[in-house]
Amino acid sequence: MNEMSHELMNELPRWRQIELTLLKEIDSGAFRVGQKLPGENVLAPHFGVTRTTVRRALGELQNKGVLRIERGRGAFVERRIQYGLGAGSSFMANLRDASLEPAVEILAKFEVSASTEIANRLQIPIGEPVLVIDTVGKASDLTISVSRHHLPLRLFPDALNRISSFSCITEVYRLFGYENTRRTHCHIEARLPSSEEARRLEQPKTEPILEVESVKMIDQTPIDYSIGRFSAARVSVYFDN
Repeated sequence: MNEMSHELMNELPRWRQIELTLLKEIDSGAFRVGQKLPGENVLAPHFGVTRTTVRRALGELQNKGVLRIERGRGAFVERRIQYGLGAGSSFMANLRDASLEPAVEILAKFEVSASTEIANRLQIPIGEPVLVIDTVGKASDLTISVSRHHLPLRLFPDALNRISSFSCITEVYRLFGYENTRRTHCHIEARLPSSEEARRLEQPKTEPILEVESVKMIDQTPIDYSIGRFSAARVSVYFDN
């Protein structure tokens, strides 16, 4: 944002001055993506205005996609993350390209027998053992996704015991010697979240999510059938080469 002279700034309405001041602080990194701003009861005396004036400034920033205001919780810095779905893209690369720190929390790990759908995606016999890993993905502490990975156990021996933590599923591939994976199948659908998905994504049930179904391969062998569910308010997905 270009610097504005003190004289020109003073000619603007107070709500607009507050909007520009907060935007400058956000752009400078004083507030990180996902961080909660001080409440109206703090900002109003800080700027010497009424809470109504502060509310107007915050509302303008929300309209511009800079903030996300949640009733009863407050205003949070919102920068929609551009998430590429190219053949060689990864969770880690996408977030680090946006100067964000990737992190993954493992919610559950368990073995299942491959259903017809899973077997078809992984090109394995129905009933073959598969490791399922449920995760929550974060970008610099901002929750952006919940995902389920299906890994054929014959390609990931003893994975249930060997996998304890990771910041990107690519690390799991590399742990078992799989480099240079590529995405081959990808299907995207927008829908409203279930109660559990909304809870995990820390968003209202009335806000849509983007469900991304994809398959990662090594040469001609599928190694991961994943279903990622992204907060549509925080992430924009696109295809790249």
